[in-house]
Parts: sequence; C-alpha cells; structure tokens
Amino acid sequence: MMPHPNGDLYVTDGYRNCRVHRFTRDGRLVQSWGTPGRSEGELHLPHSLAIDAAGTLYVADRANKRIQLFSPEGRFLGMWTGMGGPNDITLGADGLFYIAEQEDDGKPAYICVRDPQGKVVTRIETRHVHGVGVDSRGDIYAGLTVDRSVDKFVRVA
Repeated sequence: MMPHPNGDLYVTDGYRNCRVHRFTRDGRLVQSWGTPGRSEGELHLPHSLAIDAAGTLYVADRANKRIQLFSPEGRFLGMWTGMGGPNDITLGADGLFYIAEQEDDGKPAYICVRDPQGKVVTRIETRHVHGVGVDSRGDIYAGLTVDRSVDKFVRVA
C-alpha cells in the first residue's frame, strides 16, 4: 500500500487479480484497473509500487519483468524493461528508484538503481532479494527471502 500526494491509497493485488486498487484515505474503493496479460497496461503479478511527487505510479510487474508507469487514474504512461522480476520498488530521497530484482535465467539477484527516466545508474548484486528500502542517508536495505535476513549497503560519499 502506498499513499498518493492526493491522499488516496494504492494497493497492488497480484497473486490472484493482476490489479491495482485505488482507495480514498478513509478506505472507500474508488477504482481498480489491470487485467492479466503481457501487453501495455496489462499485469502479471503486480508486486509493489512507488509513487513520485508528481503522482505517477511505478508498478513492479514482477512476472512480466518490467516496471509499468500509470497516471493516478490508471492510464498507461510507459514502462521500463531489461530486468529480472521486480519484487519491490522504492523511491529514495535522492530521487532515484531502487528495485529489488529476483534471479532471472541464471543471472543473480540485484538491487537496481534507476533514474526517473528509467536509465540504470547501477546494479548491486545480492542474494534472493525480495524487498528494498533506503534510509535518509542513502543506505540501502535488502530484505532477503532464503535466510529471512536483511543486508545493508552503506552509501559512501
């Protein structure tokens, strides 16, 4: 669940419904969008989302191995590709997006850092990453599934 600058809450519903749901701040369902598939705007296991200051939603479309961008009303705006299945996405205070990418076709898991246009800034190899967070100093925390632990990557100036 992620709050939007307009006060609404957005929730990904990926394991059964391949949808994004929009609720008012008091919990009333406003709308839902998404259908199973691989075309633009279709979803297959939406697993997480981030929202930028302008209100654009960045949906981690895990099984389709991409991030899809949507307006607050669910209009498709674009996508980022060239990644393993994105388990989680978060927006850092530095304006960069941090994406937990699962292993893919023999490639290791990564935390991928992308700029607001989707260009890869760097990739940090990790193991079985499922969640990612960034603190106010820019340190990165990787939630790992296999041993249920957290790896910390300290930002150096």
